Amino acid sequence: MSFRMKLPSADYFSDLLKAINAVADEGTFKVTVDGMRLVAMDPAHISLVDFELSSSAAEEYECGGELQITVNISELLKLLKHVKSGESLTLSYSEGERKLELIIIDATGSKQRIFTFNTLETVEARSVTPKLTFDAKARISSAAVKDAIRDCKALSDYVKITISPDEVVLSAKGELGGAQIRFSRHGAAIYEIVTDKEVWAHFSINYLEKIVKAGSALSDEMVMELTTNKPIKLGFPIPSGKLEYLIAPRIEGT
Repeated sequence: MSFRMKLPSADYFSDLLKAINAVADEGTFKVTVDGMRLVAMDPAHISLVDFELSSSAAEEYECGGELQITVNISELLKLLKHVKSGESLTLSYSEGERKLELIIIDATGSKQRIFTFNTLETVEARSVTPKLTFDAKARISSAAVKDAIRDCKALSDYVKITISPDEVVLSAKGELGGAQIRFSRHGAAIYEIVTDKEVWAHFSINYLEKIVKAGSALSDEMVMELTTNKPIKLGFPIPSGKLEYLIAPRIEGT
């Protein structure tokens, strides 16, 4: 079986891979006639990425059946490091050869760069997304959250995220002091809050920072879903696809 997909924007696909790479260095894309999906965890099993890209995102899409393509994402990104705005990307894969071909064409159509990339052996029992329910949801500016995490990082390795009916708060405490960044539901950074109680949990700033940085490059909006002392779900709306993360909490006192 084989697979071929032509995307109008090579740099956008590179940003999608960077978003996956914020959690995993390698992963398995499950490719069907409907599109591709990848679910992967980091080695410490603290964070998970759930990614989908619909076939409708492609200018051309061909898939002969269900395929699994396992790649080293960090190494694949090196081939896309110098892609420019306006360049298209065609991905091709032959199950028999187990090689991924990348064709990058510039905006004028006068230059082609062709790469072949060896895929990895697919190991079964890969990550699956757990079924979780949440007590609170907030739609918020991803840039605002990125800035808040930066401010908290100056004082601590962990950040407490609180969602209440009236606000979203990111706070941190360390040996040098503390920080609180409050976003009112009536302010410009908050688009929606859905909850009838206050929920909170602590998370590693390093994990949050990598994920929010990558996600905010793709979406101006972030959807937070949270239950007290449970994993947080971060979603970044993208065209013709899905980009969601789970991060496990650090259990400690308030």
